[in-house]
Amino acid sequence: MNLAPRTSRFDTLVSSVGDHVRAVYVAAFRNLMLPIVRMAMRHGLSHDDLHEALRRSIAECAKDLHPSAATSDSQLAILTGLSRPQAARIRATIDVGAAEELSNLTLIGRLIAGWQRDFSGPYGVPKELPLTPGEHTFPDLVRRIAGRRPPSDVLEELKKVGVVELTKSGRAKLTNRPYITGRLRPESVERMSWVIRDLAETLDYNLNPDREGPARFERRMYTHEPLSGQLLAGFRLLAKDEGQAFLARLDSWLNEQLKEIRKRRRQSGAPYQPLSDLPDAKHVGVGVYWFEKDTLDAEES
Repeated sequence: MNLAPRTSRFDTLVSSVGDHVRAVYVAAFRNLMLPIVRMAMRHGLSHDDLHEALRRSIAECAKDLHPSAATSDSQLAILTGLSRPQAARIRATIDVGAAEELSNLTLIGRLIAGWQRDFSGPYGVPKELPLTPGEHTFPDLVRRIAGRRPPSDVLEELKKVGVVELTKSGRAKLTNRPYITGRLRPESVERMSWVIRDLAETLDYNLNPDREGPARFERRMYTHEPLSGQLLAGFRLLAKDEGQAFLARLDSWLNEQLKEIRKRRRQSGAPYQPLSDLPDAKHVGVGVYWFEKDTLDAEES
């Protein structure tokens, strides 16, 4: 006799709805990743590179959503679907988030470019730089590119990624190992990642049923009929001019408000307190961008 519990029509319906929503999410993420993967492939990244980035992203999100994932290999593996060895390897470096890692790597790219540009000898060969303070030394390079970052910390980071080594005389030497390839500057790549992330963060926040507060502003318009010729050129120019003017108005309004706050503080004699010290302080911004699609692309509903 079969004693297995019967599945009700309601359970079947809920299961099918859940599967459908999951399929929609998978298809949406595939659609989202197409331009990102295309850009990655254009600049030499492989499946293994992207797979590793995805694994680390999943682990970092798991740590944020479930703090216990940061303290246990097994918890991280269960929450993410990673294998135990993968979870252990990633958890060992999970304290360095994607934003911090990107900032460090971009800084390294700027340091290498500055070294090759401003600290080169005959025939453009980068000089070996003394570690003691002074003109045309390694601390001088760090001061020009990285501001107040301690030169010793920067040196360790450069040695860690294998682009700098110390000579027998104790000077810093730029190795011949290639670090960043392609025509894009590191700053451009970093900016691209933040533009896409900022938009995705807003969409994620708005889609979160447990969010606190109203949805964040997110609007766009697009032409239902394709444009061409003078009409396309005219609309492109209008969008550029109006978009720039809109952002300028926001910037002017904000500057006036900050001036008024500083004026009132001076008049009251209150001690200076950076806005970043206030408990509800947030970095905010508005992005305006142009997009276009071939007429053969699937139309949006």
